[in-house]
Amino acid sequence: MLALPKSLDIHRNRSAEQKLVDKTREWLERDSKDRKGIHASDLLDPRKAYFDKKFPQPMTNRMVGLFFVGKVLHVFFLSALFNKKGVDWKSDGGSTFDKDLGFSYSPDWDKDGVPGELKTSRGKYEQSNSDLGLYLEQLTTYMAAKKSTKGRLVVLMTSLPAPHGEGWGTYPQYRAYDITCSTADLKKYRNNLKATRVLLEKALKTDKFKDLPLCRPFKCGRSQCPHFERCKPQERYGVAKWEK
Repeated sequence: MLALPKSLDIHRNRSAEQKLVDKTREWLERDSKDRKGIHASDLLDPRKAYFDKKFPQPMTNRMVGLFFVGKVLHVFFLSALFNKKGVDWKSDGGSTFDKDLGFSYSPDWDKDGVPGELKTSRGKYEQSNSDLGLYLEQLTTYMAAKKSTKGRLVVLMTSLPAPHGEGWGTYPQYRAYDITCSTADLKKYRNNLKATRVLLEKALKTDKFKDLPLCRPFKCGRSQCPHFERCKPQERYGVAKWEK
């Protein structure tokens, strides 16, 4: 091991850190500014989508870090999956507008009409099938849009413990899943998507956002959502658990 010079002086530069965050935020938000209309991702939590569209907010430092890592990993993953020479900076398979559904959607990749979705997780434990619900909501949206009863989900677990015999500590590991759904259930899901889109459009026109369902718990709360004060979510606003 090399002996470092004793005269080395180290000072953390918080100003430089914030400049890096600001530059990263600018880069990430450049893509989102080009997105018009309703996107499939808006239907996962339509109440938040309503406020995001009505009252756009800059990304928090926390969201910058999370989205940056996710976006970069998507780029590297898709470049490897499709054997690109170097890095292809497109982080998904491109956006498509479905006239019947009334929204655009962007699966990470599409092979032979079967959509695929990559998710990243910082979890330190193996996920069971019941832990995949949020990922599957989005993938099934793409399956419904493509009218495909099949889908592919890949989760990159960034901090799983190394299996026995592969050294100590953690390292990123893939978990891949083949997803299937009946034609009848896929049709029901498609109808549910259209109903949710209509509900969101109505709220955007009338500002009656209370008709939209509450967002999932981990996205709600004063410290989690910049719209908490405007939204005043019923049964949560003013409750200590959600005011933290």
